Amino acid sequence: MTEPRWLNDEEQQLWRLLLSAVRKMTRCMDVTLQEESGISASEFAVLVNLSESGPEGMRLRDLCRGLDWDRSRTSHQITRMERRGLVDKTRCEGDARGVLVTITGDGIRRLEQAAPEHVESVRRLLFDNLSKEQSTVIHQVLVDVLAVKNVPGAEESEIED
Repeated sequence: MTEPRWLNDEEQQLWRLLLSAVRKMTRCMDVTLQEESGISASEFAVLVNLSESGPEGMRLRDLCRGLDWDRSRTSHQITRMERRGLVDKTRCEGDARGVLVTITGDGIRRLEQAAPEHVESVRRLLFDNLSKEQSTVIHQVLVDVLAVKNVPGAEESEIED
């Protein structure tokens, strides 16, 4: 077994700072979305994906990929949202195993209600604090992180409906 490549003090500080910043942004988004429209950040993410897919909706497997969630999490989230009247799910025509998810009128209304304050929060938390150069560097770092394939959970898996 090889020796662990421990983080040095600077790396440890950066790692913990990154985790704290992500948690702060996530908490802020949750509070803002609840106050503005009564939806959670997870519901907002689903509604954004569905609204960008067009009126025909999305297959559940494509929604899983778009959200980078596993099938179980996505399925449970959609079931809860269907009960709340934010989405509809139906079987795909010609494919008894496929599930099609569409946004409802109430889902669109809630998304439109939440979006202005959501984007303002994103600006306040992140973009107002970055120069163009910093934004470019962070963008490239995150693209590089997402491209890493040799770690557990980084592989793309085929998701069935």
